Amino acid sequence: MQVVIIVNIIVSIGLFLGGIVMKKYAKSPADYTIGFRTKASTASEDAWYFANNRCGSAWAVIGIAALIITIAAVFAVTGDKASGIAQFVVMVLQVAAASAAVTSTELILRQKFN
Repeated sequence: MQVVIIVNIIVSIGLFLGGIVMKKYAKSPADYTIGFRTKASTASEDAWYFANNRCGSAWAVIGIAALIITIAAVFAVTGDKASGIAQFVVMVLQVAAASAAVTSTELILRQKFN
């Protein structure tokens, strides 16, 4: 159970840091080495800036929210089995939210920049 908590904390921090890095590189000249790299996002500098700002912001917020929920679940849920289930649910929600941010950014890119 404690392994799942550690994994959730690492994933939360990773999402937050990944979001910060995306936002940072959205402000630099688009060399397309780090960031939201898809065919649509690398089509133009405007698309690159938009994708990295949007997805980076979402990931940073998701990372902080997931970290808070992970820590809250540690204190709110008692019992090994219930705590393990709660942390698994948090893990699934983190992955779903990060994936939704990527998918929605890609869909908006295709509509806005094509």
